Amino acid sequence: MLRPTESAIVFVQQLGRGLRKNDSKEYVVIIDFIGNYEKNFLIPVALSGQTNYNKDSLRQFVCEGSLITPGASTIQFDQITEKRIYQSIDAANFTQVRLIKDSYKQLKEKLGRIPHLKEFEQYGAIDVQLMFQNKSLGCYHTFLSKYEKDYHIHFSTLEEKYLQFISSKLSSGKRVKELEAIKLIINKRTNLLTHLKETLNSDYKIELPDVGIETISNILSQNFMTGSSKKTFEKAVFLDENFESSPQFLKLLNNEDFKNQVMEVVEYAIDKNKKEYSNRYKNTDFCLYSKYTYEDVCRLLNWEKNIVPLNIGGYFYDIRTNTLPVFINYDKDESVVDTQQYADHFIDAQNFVAMSKSNVRITNPGMEKFVKAAENKTNIYLFIRKIA
Repeated sequence: MLRPTESAIVFVQQLGRGLRKNDSKEYVVIIDFIGNYEKNFLIPVALSGQTNYNKDSLRQFVCEGSLITPGASTIQFDQITEKRIYQSIDAANFTQVRLIKDSYKQLKEKLGRIPHLKEFEQYGAIDVQLMFQNKSLGCYHTFLSKYEKDYHIHFSTLEEKYLQFISSKLSSGKRVKELEAIKLIINKRTNLLTHLKETLNSDYKIELPDVGIETISNILSQNFMTGSSKKTFEKAVFLDENFESSPQFLKLLNNEDFKNQVMEVVEYAIDKNKKEYSNRYKNTDFCLYSKYTYEDVCRLLNWEKNIVPLNIGGYFYDIRTNTLPVFINYDKDESVVDTQQYADHFIDAQNFVAMSKSNVRITNPGMEKFVKAAENKTNIYLFIRKIA
């Protein structure tokens, strides 16, 4: 099959076209040559049937295709093909509006109406996180307002900012505390902190430390973010200085359409937390082998403020929480300067060699945090990505 194709459906239709298993044979082998395939990421999409465009799921299929393919079929990629598919997945931008629109249209046609958020996952449509991370969208309402002619709900700029903040910053489900706080506000509970502690303890077995309370307050009063993000959402305030509901937010909740959409995103995110992030490691908010951004780490470690990645560098010590996350790029790009080509590597599954920042001696005050970590009960967290 030496021809270009840009469609996952066409690829499956043409695969082994005209071939049939002879009755005397137990199986048929199809050898396929894919030429001029500019969008190699569509190969695992086509063969797996996964249309949520989750990069990790697609990588898993390429790695374990035969193990997770239903029925008696087996799939094997040669090394060159496998490498190029991985590269294509890495480079693909699945937050493109065109891709989101196509998936949305298919789901709407299937349901015969505008889908609810939870139905995207339920029916195997695109991961709504891709919609939320698209900077021109940020939330489902904005997408529908721009591209759905049958959608007639209108919100103020402020209402839209609230929805975009919850969707783009909190809906990943990696941290449930702010979500439960917003849920309590929607249900018009007073004495929020007491009820939040009770909910976190009874439903999640989470004890809320004082630094955690301050972080929640900072996140929901827009005092956590720094830089451009702080300005973007500065008016989307949920809590006042006394850890009680913001009068502004309570007033907006009188709009039932707004209230329902806020609750829909919150419920979606809480459900995502329970499905994907409930198996927390020891007394942390992290799950082993899950993926986290720098901003996620700052939040989950209960830091007072978000620290921009450039200021974090390879590691950063937060004195308030006595935490020290370490960030490693395992495979260094050739363009990286020699002074940053650190020889970080695994010795075995439990031991890792990490290099300090350049021109730093063991006697440096920053190094003391590592050397005396056990003595000072400093928690060190290791985050590794294959390439920058």
